[in-house]
Amino acid sequence: MTENRVFSSKAEISRCFCKLRRLAFTASLVAAAFLPWTDFAHADNPGLTLIASFKVADKSEGFSEPSGLSLSNAEGFLWSVSDAEPGLHLLGTDGVLGNSFKLPSLAGSDLEGVASRKDGSVLVLQETDRSILVVHPTDPIQLTTIPLTSLKGYSDAAELLVGNPLNKGPEGITVDPDTGRVFVVIEGQPRLLLVLSPELTDIEEIIPLDREAGFMSDRVGDDELDLSGLAWSRSSRSLWIVSDKSRQIFVYNPKSKSVKSISLTFTEDGKQKEVKHPEGIALDETRGLLYILTDDAKKSRLYVFNIPKF
Repeated sequence: MTENRVFSSKAEISRCFCKLRRLAFTASLVAAAFLPWTDFAHADNPGLTLIASFKVADKSEGFSEPSGLSLSNAEGFLWSVSDAEPGLHLLGTDGVLGNSFKLPSLAGSDLEGVASRKDGSVLVLQETDRSILVVHPTDPIQLTTIPLTSLKGYSDAAELLVGNPLNKGPEGITVDPDTGRVFVVIEGQPRLLLVLSPELTDIEEIIPLDREAGFMSDRVGDDELDLSGLAWSRSSRSLWIVSDKSRQIFVYNPKSKSVKSISLTFTEDGKQKEVKHPEGIALDETRGLLYILTDDAKKSRLYVFNIPKF
């Protein structure tokens, strides 16, 4: 399978006209990095400070149902996938779609989370098949499928997930670049965090993300609370887990088992707004930036916020 470089006429034109836009936006991000983090009156449930937002949906490129987000090894770009068709997409931090890599049909179309690794490979979650795709975006493209059921220790997770609906599977994935450990969240009943070995051979730990662990919301009941994406914070050694229905981010420390929350609300043009249908989250701690990707049909957006400080 060869790399499929997808540049529609729209993308080509956009690339020409967006050079100045990208330079201006990059300058704004650098400037934002030196802004002081907002001090909140309460350590729990701060709001967000919006820097920018961009429309990202592009049906012609198979990017109509964005899902999952991760910083890529290429500066200024993020990795994402789409439920629409099996493909891995490079998305500019200014919302402009770059290269797209078509995946073999065996990868399936129910792609959810995405995570970049130091070696250049990208991990992609396939929800229906309960598997992790290890993708090397090279020419030709290389892909390995690792079913969660093949991992040592999965039987313990299976006992907990025996009644889990098919559409309540693995939704988010991220990597701790310092240890290589991989984190996977399962949004269903029950909600679980799986901690995998760097080699993707073992499940080292299974952590219920239940109400007793601090995963709760005033907006929805426990059965409705979902988890749609996650990112790893190197500075705080914590997971940032975004929830669509509760419209919040859970900041979870897997070592201390402590959790705090951030409301997905912000002020724009003097009006209080919410981030609707969040599906992906990424952290750029070098620049102090938080990215949220939404799946909202033609209204799908990439939001850029300052990382709030607890």
